[in-house]
Amino acid sequence: MDAEFENDGQGKYKRTLVHYLVVIAIVLFVVYTVSVWLSQKANIEELSKTNEMLSQQIVQTQQQCDEYNRILSSDDQAEYMEHIAIEKYGYGYPGERRYYFTNKE
Repeated sequence: MDAEFENDGQGKYKRTLVHYLVVIAIVLFVVYTVSVWLSQKANIEELSKTNEMLSQQIVQTQQQCDEYNRILSSDDQAEYMEHIAIEKYGYGYPGERRYYFTNKE
């Protein structure tokens, strides 16, 4: 009868140990799953923001292309080039004086 008691004690110890190992494995799996889920959620939010920013850039670029196409298809190309030369590059006609306001208050 003592031999049966010793085996029963070891069996309980093994079952308890297996039970704890299973619980630890389940807890680790849940922690891993939650961490992966949070990481993917953060990546999705970041990619959504990037997508929105790129969409806005696409709209702006499309508007700029439409403006260029309008200018190229119109008859006022010389006027446009003159405007760009004056505003962007600071060109002017000979003898012309340009005054710029430096205090913009």
